[in-house]
Amino acid sequence: MAIEDIHAVEKFHLLFLAQLGARVEKKLYAVKGGCNLRFFFKSIRYSQDIDFDVRTIARETLRKNVNQILTGSGFKRILRSSTIELTQLSEPNQTDTTQGWKVHVRVEGSPADLPTKIEFSGRKFDEGVVFEAVDPEIARIHDVRPILASHYGLEAAFAQKIVALASRSHTQARDVFDLALLAERGGSALKVRVEKKTAAAASANAVSVSFDQFKSQVVAYLPPEYQEHYGTQKTWDSLQETALKILENL
Repeated sequence: MAIEDIHAVEKFHLLFLAQLGARVEKKLYAVKGGCNLRFFFKSIRYSQDIDFDVRTIARETLRKNVNQILTGSGFKRILRSSTIELTQLSEPNQTDTTQGWKVHVRVEGSPADLPTKIEFSGRKFDEGVVFEAVDPEIARIHDVRPILASHYGLEAAFAQKIVALASRSHTQARDVFDLALLAERGGSALKVRVEKKTAAAASANAVSVSFDQFKSQVVAYLPPEYQEHYGTQKTWDSLQETALKILENL
């Protein structure tokens, strides 16, 4: 996916987040994952999907609200004003624990459909949810109004990233990259409660990620001005070393 396409998907995420906040009580859901790091912690890595934790919303109520946003004429007008069109929509996963939508968008003048997902996990919130505005620089880049949303704060995001690195069935290079980013933001200095066996599993998984995986899963989702620096074996080795030191010190 070209960087222009990734940029358009991110704007779709922001516009959806703004509409969600206008329809659903903002304290009933929390942004997590890559969009949380991008929108609130100045991550340079774009996220292909947007993920939330949600609580005390009935499955059908959430389904109705999200569908009304995605199929509504108002949202379509907003997308068109940003030269974005929603071309495909499906609901492959609608359970009491997970609700997901697969979406394809298209930028005006481009023949390519751009895939993304919107997913809500219906479980208890982790500790550390905060209510803040999306980073003003991200809003400026996309020319959108300030967006307020609940999301996971630094300590919670740091702990979640360690658990993700330890527990995914397929280890993701982005987890190593994100862990190093959160450490730069002060995460490594926090008293994060993670079991030793979780930290050990995360360390083993971090070592298993190859440079080729990093290039395809992370470097391809960075702005062009960062790709040369991060697209080297030396930089990847340094990121892995940073992640391992963080995990060893927990």
